[in-house]
Amino acid sequence: MKSFIFNLAGLLGSWQFIELSSENSLNSVLAPIVFGGFLISSILWFIVKFGVNQRTNGGAYFGRNAGSHGGDCGGGGDGGC
Repeated sequence: MKSFIFNLAGLLGSWQFIELSSENSLNSVLAPIVFGGFLISSILWFIVKFGVNQRTNGGAYFGRNAGSHGGDCGGGGDGGC
C-alpha cells in the first residue's frame, strides 16, 4: 500500500510541474519523463496486485488436461504423442 501512495504522490506532484510550452527544461522535459515513469510504475503495481488472481485456463493444453482433446495427437505422420 505504501508503494501505491508513493506512486500516486509522484503522479500528482509531477503532473503539477508539467508545462510543455515552458522554456524551463525542468517543466517541459524532465517532469513529463518523471510522470511517465510513475505512470508505468503504477500500471505495473496494478498488474502485480490484481492480475495474479485473474488466471485463466488458456494454458491448460500444455498442463494436466493435455490428454483430454479426444485422443487426436495432431497428425504429422511421425506417430509420436
